[in-house]
Amino acid sequence: MYFSYIEKEKAGLIRLTRELVAIPTVNPPGVHYEEIVALIEDYCRRLGLKTSRYIVPAGLLKKYNIKGGSKRINLIACWDARAKRKLHINGHYDVVPAGAAWATDPFRAVIKNNKIYGRGTEDMKSNISAVLFAIKALKQCGMRPGCNIELSFTPDEETGGRTGFGYLVDKGIVSPDYAISEGYNDGYISYGNKGLVWFKIDVIGRACHSSEPYKGVNAFEKMMDIAHALERLNERISARKTRYKVKDFRNRYSTMVLGGRVAGGSKANIVCDSCSFMIDRRFLPEENLDDVKDEITGAINVLAKKDKELKFKITVLSEEDSVVSGEKNALFKEFKSSVRRVLQKPARCAVMAGATDIRSLIRKGVPCLGYSVDGAHTAHCDNEFVYIKSLVDTAKIFADIIYNLK
Repeated sequence: MYFSYIEKEKAGLIRLTRELVAIPTVNPPGVHYEEIVALIEDYCRRLGLKTSRYIVPAGLLKKYNIKGGSKRINLIACWDARAKRKLHINGHYDVVPAGAAWATDPFRAVIKNNKIYGRGTEDMKSNISAVLFAIKALKQCGMRPGCNIELSFTPDEETGGRTGFGYLVDKGIVSPDYAISEGYNDGYISYGNKGLVWFKIDVIGRACHSSEPYKGVNAFEKMMDIAHALERLNERISARKTRYKVKDFRNRYSTMVLGGRVAGGSKANIVCDSCSFMIDRRFLPEENLDDVKDEITGAINVLAKKDKELKFKITVLSEEDSVVSGEKNALFKEFKSSVRRVLQKPARCAVMAGATDIRSLIRKGVPCLGYSVDGAHTAHCDNEFVYIKSLVDTAKIFADIIYNLK
């Protein structure tokens, strides 16, 4: 039985995870992609999977302002089980940069207290190793999956995914009946995510010497006026809540975060002639993307009508609509059963606050869910880890769903 194989051979699963972490696929700018694709492709071929590479053309990289780093390589690996339906499982191999406060080398995975520490362990190289090891277990046990299996290993999720998994979906390279990617863990399955809009607000003033500030226009003060207006708007935004299920009750609400990256000014004795800040707006499935954008720009325009010296520019840096996958289908039914068999407890669905690449297929009506190895990403900061037990359990869950889904 594949459960027994995974438990007995878990040292190989841990070793594969550490090998993946050791390749510093940091994005931006997106480096060492060739190296990690070579490792994964070699592993897939040794499992008997058929592989194909899809390299994103330079024109598309330019369109999405992707500069420097490696070629954007999307790897597909397939197991033809001669079944009627296809299950696609995605994993992105890029990671965010490592901060300065790591207690260990972030790219030399360390095992301590039954955890594996390393950049990319939780997001999401451990998922890649769990899926590959699940297939290895089935192969070693002589068991054929209920669906044809298609795996994708993709870049650039950390910078929007348009030149990674989004490229594969847009080009029709992947068009499965069901799909799984990263998401929640333990007893929770994600079945969608909030929408997001990132804004950059540039405020234009007029410089002068600080000894005579009345001769200029202080962009910093004007920026604060905009921020105060948006804070008042945020009182209304943060009161909105979704009817969909969530893991943490605080994720039930709409959010808007002001700041992000703030810049401006030149020196202490010069009135600031330009300032900028960013906005991260996460909105609910019940909200409309266009309305969300209009609400922000409208609040600033109202302020500008009252203050003729207020000059500004609003740029939308990124936007993604919210998505929710229906859970009344074979994928969710079988995955919940797999979770129960492995973890001995029921699984619940929840909408994620963050966004994942799987949204590309949800928009096309494909039943999709997210599930990941349990650990801590610490909000894209330091000392990221996964629990070894969860790594092993997740490999078992993946093996179980691959075998049982029809």
